[in-house]
Amino acid sequence: MDFGRYDRIVEHYMAMWPMLVPGYAPILGTMLDVVLARGRRPLELLDLGCGTGAATVAVAPACDPGAIVMLVDGSAPMLRAAQSQVRAHVRAAVTGDFTQPAVAHLCFGPARYDLVLCSFALHHLTDGDKRQVLEQAAASLVPGGLLLLADEVVSDRPNGWDVVERIRARAIAANLAADRIDPRFWALETELPAGLRLPFLPARVDDLTSWLARSGLAVSCPVSILGSALLIGVKPE
Repeated sequence: MDFGRYDRIVEHYMAMWPMLVPGYAPILGTMLDVVLARGRRPLELLDLGCGTGAATVAVAPACDPGAIVMLVDGSAPMLRAAQSQVRAHVRAAVTGDFTQPAVAHLCFGPARYDLVLCSFALHHLTDGDKRQVLEQAAASLVPGGLLLLADEVVSDRPNGWDVVERIRARAIAANLAADRIDPRFWALETELPAGLRLPFLPARVDDLTSWLARSGLAVSCPVSILGSALLIGVKPE
């Protein structure tokens, strides 16, 4: 998979992505609320598809002061941005596609992490790859560990995205009209070469819930906002 699309927009991503995805910022905030509510400060973290490190930064106030994180992303510029955000708390930074065995071998392992984050990355994958990643992530949690999965979702397939797309288009138009979207970022997105367009394959919340449950996690979905959802998976003690 070619992650060049994200290489192009790394300097704009943190400020501009919430302009395109209404649920992005609220879901990151809810991630922090969930970790705080559990009353257990994670020490070992894995951030899959970390982008600029937004999810790790979001939950950082609820983590152990000495927490360390493994960052994984297919875009080297995004990974560097995440490293600059997290700094001394980075255990390792892995560039590559975590569905590939060589990268997965570096990321996953039995009972390694207190907290696994995966935010807005799985919708580029086939259902088979989604299930594999979730199984590996679940197996990598310690007993009592937590998985936070944020992603684009649909109510049904193949046509469940239509209404969400129309609502988001109106929100984007309003943001453009109010000059909240940087024209340089918008040009990069709207003029994206065909070869850099990634698959867009959002899953149903019911399917994600089922896959997480079959991986041995207790699952809930506390937030769903205009095509984005947060799922919580807890590994039994």
